[in-house]
Amino acid sequence: MPELPEVETIKNTLKNMIGGRTIKSVDVLRAKTVENDIQYFF
Repeated sequence: MPELPEVETIKNTLKNMIGGRTIKSVDVLRAKTVENDIQYFF
């Protein structure tokens, strides 16, 4: 599991790259890593 500083770095990078946009779809490459129902992403 990543540590908080690593998560914050990724969060800030994504915010700068895609801030204000809407994610319309997600490709789930490893379904076992999703805790919720995978259909939530479709």
